[in-house]
Amino acid sequence: MEKGMEMNKGRALCMLGALFTALLLCACGERENPETEKTKTEITVMNGWGSTEKDHQAMQQIYLDFQKENPDVTLKLVSMPTSEEMIRKAEDRIMVGDIPDVIFCGDAGKDSLYRFMVKEGLALDLMPYIEADREFLENIAPANISYWKTPSGELYTISDVVMLSGGYWYNEEIFEKAGVKELPQTWEEMEAVCRRISRWAKREKEDVLPLNPTAEGYLYFIDQMMSKNKGRCSVAVSQNKIALDGEELREIFLQLQKLHRYTGEREGDYSYRDETDLFNEGKLAMYVNGAWGAFMIDEDIQASYALLPHGQGMHVACESTGLGFVLGNTKNEKKIQASIRFLKYMLDEKVQERILLETGQASANPNIHIEEYAAKMPRFCRAAELVRNAEIKIEVPVNLWGELGETDCQNLFSVLEKEMDTETFIAHLKNNSQFK
Repeated sequence: MEKGMEMNKGRALCMLGALFTALLLCACGERENPETEKTKTEITVMNGWGSTEKDHQAMQQIYLDFQKENPDVTLKLVSMPTSEEMIRKAEDRIMVGDIPDVIFCGDAGKDSLYRFMVKEGLALDLMPYIEADREFLENIAPANISYWKTPSGELYTISDVVMLSGGYWYNEEIFEKAGVKELPQTWEEMEAVCRRISRWAKREKEDVLPLNPTAEGYLYFIDQMMSKNKGRCSVAVSQNKIALDGEELREIFLQLQKLHRYTGEREGDYSYRDETDLFNEGKLAMYVNGAWGAFMIDEDIQASYALLPHGQGMHVACESTGLGFVLGNTKNEKKIQASIRFLKYMLDEKVQERILLETGQASANPNIHIEEYAAKMPRFCRAAELVRNAEIKIEVPVNLWGELGETDCQNLFSVLEKEMDTETFIAHLKNNSQFK
């Protein structure tokens, strides 16, 4: 009896051993089978979506979801809190010969990283891949190709969003309490609105400023003013350039100085985040930003969008693509092909819809029609419609002015505060290579 039990146990152990061996061999066979196990390709994606803000977290997840659809690619994300920090980190890597596979510039680095990579042949020309893939071409914003395609036909950057801007958000409740019944159509009327709001705030002891733009906000003002003058500056803006005409700029700054009297102090490195906070706290009547600002404004704020004044019954707005994805010319075909797949993924309609709904940025893919999302995001869609219906379109400041350094921005505010004259400001700007 005991012997029989031992024999049964022995047979059972043998059977278990055989089964284990079979499973092991099967697993090994699957790993060695090129049909089921592909060699993974790792690509590095550098970006400035590394903060804890809602839209940053949404973009990080969109990036990571690429791997679910592409299991043969390992995505290595290098994420910094801002595009400017990311550009510096990318420059450091390139200087030691480590070219990233994908860099999302986020409108930063045009006159530094981008120009260097193109000049040194480190940026991949995307046109051959676009010309060979009709679907790829149809998913790219036409404005992207028209602005960023070089005179000799190369294309080194593609953006996954379109910037719809050229206006400001205004607090409807503040306008009503201050007695502002109509939106300003000229810069003189804009000054009058600021004066009315300022007097109301002082009378009612309300801690409210009419407006408090960043340096970029003032560049929007300058560009809009330039576009209507019909002088050298106006012609240059229509050709996506900036003309430093002393006489025209002097008149523009005189008008800006009148508006600047109604702004407040800017502590430290004042940015769009600070301006957003002021608006959300009910301390700012007008907030200069693009249509994408709808996503940043508190839902409890009664806010609407308006285009900056132009006069003569015309409206000016910006519908542009900034510096977006730049792919490294690594000479590694597997990495390049994986990077192209990542770029096509970011332009895919499903992903573009996510970018629109989750981050409030306008889709670059022309097959996404914003008006179809009016019920889901009415505030954004109304702003986008205003921009797209404007009779005159100019480029956003970052495309016209490039990157003004900290000194240039300080000088801009010095002119507005009458601490520096316009001629001195222009002389400083001309030391910047992009204006020579």
